[in-house]
Amino acid sequence: MNKQPAFSMLIVVAVLLAAITPIHSSVKSRPTFRGAWFSISYPPGFIVRPSMKSATTGGKGFDSAFFVSPDGKVEFYIYSPQWSGEPTDVALKPNTEKLISTKTVKTNDKTTIWSTISAKNGSYTRSLLDIKDSSTRRVFGIKYADPKTLAKYKKHYQKFKESLVQYAD
Repeated sequence: MNKQPAFSMLIVVAVLLAAITPIHSSVKSRPTFRGAWFSISYPPGFIVRPSMKSATTGGKGFDSAFFVSPDGKVEFYIYSPQWSGEPTDVALKPNTEKLISTKTVKTNDKTTIWSTISAKNGSYTRSLLDIKDSSTRRVFGIKYADPKTLAKYKKHYQKFKESLVQYAD
């Protein structure tokens, strides 16, 4: 029995698998936004809206950005400056919003603050996670229309937060 045809078929299959794998991986990959001092991945189809220009790069790049879902029902947020600063683009708007809850935990040189804010007209709720350590700050946020929307996007939001890469100068 000639083993050559079987070996040739095995090579053809291996080549086809190698060719298909990169295409398949790229379909599943998440786009990445690069700010002035960070990069972060977000779900495909989301629309990026850069927000606060970087305070430390002479106006080049951004310290924060919003990411809006295709259905417009959820919005992710990141603030990650070079060091510290104030995320004024997600500050409470007293005329239209109310603070629902806040919790602060301090450990060594790190302070973590969880805040929940809702629109006075009930159209949305947003949650912020503000992490400050000795010299840096990062703020994550999610704004959602209702609990069902939050549940739908919760895993995407977790991956979003986990994907943050901060750069040093």
